[in-house]
Amino acid sequence: MEWADSFLQKGTLWLAFFGASLATFDEKHIAIDVLPRIAPPRGKQLIRAIVCIFASVTCFYLGRVFWLSVLNNALEIPLEYSVLGPSDEMIHVCEASAVLLADAGLSRPNIFCALRSGLELFSAKMSTPDVAMQLIVPAMFIFMAIRFLSRAAAASTAFITKNYPDKSKGEG
Repeated sequence: MEWADSFLQKGTLWLAFFGASLATFDEKHIAIDVLPRIAPPRGKQLIRAIVCIFASVTCFYLGRVFWLSVLNNALEIPLEYSVLGPSDEMIHVCEASAVLLADAGLSRPNIFCALRSGLELFSAKMSTPDVAMQLIVPAMFIFMAIRFLSRAAAASTAFITKNYPDKSKGEG
């Protein structure tokens, strides 16, 4: 059961970010809406466009910072995922030969190694499954940035064309 603590931590992280993403989808996230309540319809669209652009840029940069942080954490290979190579260097179990693994009495975690190979396409060389699970944070921030950017585009279009969604009919 030594894996339970890590699993619960990463599961909580995943649930929190899926919840945050759903909140932005349904527009149930925290918002200060004093000005939009008193502004005319066209002003509401302008405010919405500006706020969504700001939120998109903020989410993008938070995603970028967390991406770099996860990559930094992935540089360190713990002992349980490393094998001593022929010239006394530490080699990740996914990169070690079958002979080295057999000599060390280890087996290759095939599912993780396959995931690791896929993530290497994005220049993300993960050292452990725990580190790989942290990728939800930058992924969801980028996803929310795209969502806010699309909302900013819709609000900008509505502002320019003077076509405002009617909340009473469930639009917008």
